Formats: sequence, structure tokens, C-alpha cells
Amino acid sequence: MNPKTKLAVLLIAPLLAVLLAPPSRAASACVTFEPPLLLGTVYGAPVGQVSGDLAFTSNGVSVYLKNFFLPGGGIAFNRAYIDFAPVAFSPGQSIRTNNINLVFDWSAVGFNVTQVKLSYLDLGGAENLAVNGSGVYVGDITAAPAFLGGAAIAVTQTPVPPPRSGKMGTVTVRGSSLRTLLIGGQELWIDSVCAQ
Repeated sequence: MNPKTKLAVLLIAPLLAVLLAPPSRAASACVTFEPPLLLGTVYGAPVGQVSGDLAFTSNGVSVYLKNFFLPGGGIAFNRAYIDFAPVAFSPGQSIRTNNINLVFDWSAVGFNVTQVKLSYLDLGGAENLAVNGSGVYVGDITAAPAFLGGAAIAVTQTPVPPPRSGKMGTVTVRGSSLRTLLIGGQELWIDSVCAQ
């Protein structure tokens, strides 16, 4: 091979490798509460766990249990359990929180998380929400502040079909570096907690 041809190959080969490579997919880590998490599994006070305990790890995401902040003041620590929600708001199993918070920790997923989106079903009571260890918002999930812990919060809602009352929708959190998300409620189911 003459020197000009060799130089052309050396210059063009890396460009061709980039152009012919399959498209890259954005990194993601989702917790969907499907098997191997078993239907009916209980976490929290009924099984002897305390605030700060690790509940489980799924797809590299560690999920911890934390105290729930009550709307009138005070704290509670009850239970969360893998369930089929009484109203279809997402496919398959979900997790119900009853006066307990879950903390999703993305420190081991191997990429910088800039967005988290989850589905929820709210059949009453108050919710808690915090980002990156921020102060905890206590109130109705649909009235969550637009910014929390340095992140933007967007909540959608649709009424639950009769005869039940409540709402369902999504919570989307966006920020430059999301490390943890705390969420829980009194009659709150969540599913498809996906970080990107």
C-alpha cells in the first residue's frame, strides 16, 4: 500500500467506524416491582424493619425504607407491599405505600441520572416527596412544588374511574444530577420508576 493510500485509510477508518456503529441508547434503570419481587411481599414495621433499612435492590437501584411525615406533624413508619392495585394504572405488579416512604438510590447505576419518571395511583391521604435529600414536601402529590432539591417537578393527573375516587398519573423529576428520590403516601401505589 502506498503512503497516500495508507494515510487515507488511517483517516477514514475511524470515521467509518462511527458512522456504521449502531445507534447508542440512553442509559436507564427501572424498578417495575415485577418478579423476582413476589406479590404480597411486605416491607416495614410488620416484618421488623426500621427507618433506613434496605428493602430490596432492583436493576442496580437500592430502595430504602424511611419514616413518613404526617400532614399535621409527627412521623409514622408502617408498611409497603408488592400488590396488584385496585385500579389499573400501570401493567402488572406495583408497590403500595401505607404511611411509609421509599428512597430510590441511583448511586450504583453507573451513569449520571438527569430524569426520573414514575406512575402513581393516589386513592387518598397525603404524600411525601424529596429529591437528593432535600426537605420533604408533605401534601397532595398533585400540589408538589415546581422545584425541589434543585430539580424540576412535573405531575400529571387523571381522575380514577367511578365508583372509586382518586387520581392517577405520572411524576417526572429533572435535574443535572439526581442521586435519590424519596416518595411515599397513605394510600399511594407507584410503579415503573425509571431513571435516565
